[in-house]
Amino acid sequence: MPELPEVETYARYFAQHALHQRIARVRVLDERILGAIRKTKFVERLKGRTFTRVSRHGKHFFADAGDVWLHLHFGMTGDLAYYRDDGEQPRFARVVFDFEGGGHLAYEDMRLFGVVDLTPSPDDYIREHRLGPDPLDDRFTLRAFREITASRRGAAKSLLMSQEVIAGIGNLYADEALFQAGIHPRRAVDQLTDAEVRAVHAAVRRVLREAVARRARGEELRPRYLFNHREEGGCCPRCGGLIQKSVVFGRTTYFCGKHQK
Repeated sequence: MPELPEVETYARYFAQHALHQRIARVRVLDERILGAIRKTKFVERLKGRTFTRVSRHGKHFFADAGDVWLHLHFGMTGDLAYYRDDGEQPRFARVVFDFEGGGHLAYEDMRLFGVVDLTPSPDDYIREHRLGPDPLDDRFTLRAFREITASRRGAAKSLLMSQEVIAGIGNLYADEALFQAGIHPRRAVDQLTDAEVRAVHAAVRRVLREAVARRARGEELRPRYLFNHREEGGCCPRCGGLIQKSVVFGRTTYFCGKHQK
């Protein structure tokens, strides 16, 4: 499932291919992908407009179209594809924006778990859906993270994956941040020391920033990341311990049995 780094990549892709081009036509090829808005209103609100800027909060993408913002959530299999030849339209295109210059941008989603919708503004959407702070926002400081952990209970991984607490972290990057911080996924949040809270905060920021940078260059994460060793019984690239598998917060979880206590 696309997490924050992947959605940031989509945001940059959209900005590169779709900004400052007049929308000649909007084609909704499968209405099931739309959120609360009806097809006719969706098309009417966007046709003839121009996307002028993009924004991202957690796993949610937004594009400014004047007095309304396009909102995309990529679910499990959502993606964007820009093309100029009609024959290149993706098989699972659900919504296509046709630009006056001849280009097309498709939102594709094989499994239809994503959402295409409109919202008055990103801030309105964030408030309405009670999303937590974006972990790459400058306001997500160590002090802010301390305040979050001070009022929470449960497992460390559950905290990182709760979108109303911190927006944008999913299964993969929660495991990675805890691996880098040396914290067991089941470790109780209220038992973390101040040094461990600091380590988790730093790891979250570092891992997400590096993932964004490497995605932009088409690179994978470095070999010493858990990302490359997510296999039960494998060897930990940090300490040589045994990679173990469990279920935390309803998700398959990988961690090192040696350095993550």
